[in-house]
Amino acid sequence: MKKIILLLFIFSGLNMSFSQEPIIEGDIMLCPNSSGTASVINQSYDSYQWYFKYWFTSEEFEPIPGATDASFTYDWFTYDQALLKVVVTLGTETLESNAIQIDSYAWTPLIIIHEMNEFVRIDPVSHHLVLCEGESFNNTIGSPYNTNIQWYKDYAPIPGANDTSYSITEPGIYYVEAAPDFCPNVIDSSIGTPFVVEIDTNCALGITNPNSLHDAVQIYPNPVSHSLQLNIGADVAINKYSIMDITGKALITKKTNFTDTATIDVSSLSNGLYILVLESERGNSIHKFIKA
Repeated sequence: MKKIILLLFIFSGLNMSFSQEPIIEGDIMLCPNSSGTASVINQSYDSYQWYFKYWFTSEEFEPIPGATDASFTYDWFTYDQALLKVVVTLGTETLESNAIQIDSYAWTPLIIIHEMNEFVRIDPVSHHLVLCEGESFNNTIGSPYNTNIQWYKDYAPIPGANDTSYSITEPGIYYVEAAPDFCPNVIDSSIGTPFVVEIDTNCALGITNPNSLHDAVQIYPNPVSHSLQLNIGADVAINKYSIMDITGKALITKKTNFTDTATIDVSSLSNGLYILVLESERGNSIHKFIKA
């Protein structure tokens, strides 16, 4: 009798040891247009049924039709922000797993930052970039794009132009393709918004010393919250100013007659880096400032 009881106890213990709750692991961070897989990792069971719900709702978990294997493959679009779990059976027992949350990478659109200098300007009519002959200006793509980079000129790849920055010296139509390193196969392109560079053989900035106006004007404070102050040198009259974002898009353009000192209201701008272009009979000057 004691042997029978002992055997029953042993078999009961074995049954308890094999009837563990399932443990699942899987791909929890997905790139756009990709899939992930979750699997039971601790042991085999008689049957499986996967369930999901979105974490931000109060709804109950719902069974996923056809998801009845030890692993489940899910797509980025449907299961982003979902909780996954599996319910299994082993003999007469029903057991439930832990839940995992599926998320996806998201990042800002691809933008090109034109590093404006005294030799390049934006044509107010065509919005093309006009560069003095023999000069150059740098262009940089914003974070997080740092992988699979290719710059293009006139819709053809530029040999060796595979860095986050590219210096332009020639006229043409330019755009870039790139991806973030955490999703290297998700390549974004600015082909839909290319920028045009023209060369001005007479250098329409119209100044013998390109730094002369720049040196004649001081701006402060920088960073600025509300009002940008200008100290303007003698014999200089600013007849127009423009404020552009880092992509070269004009946000504010005004005609004026600034002399000596002036104030420009920048309180309506969002925080970030901006470019102030001042125009006068002596030429143009370009100043970078930070709105904070």
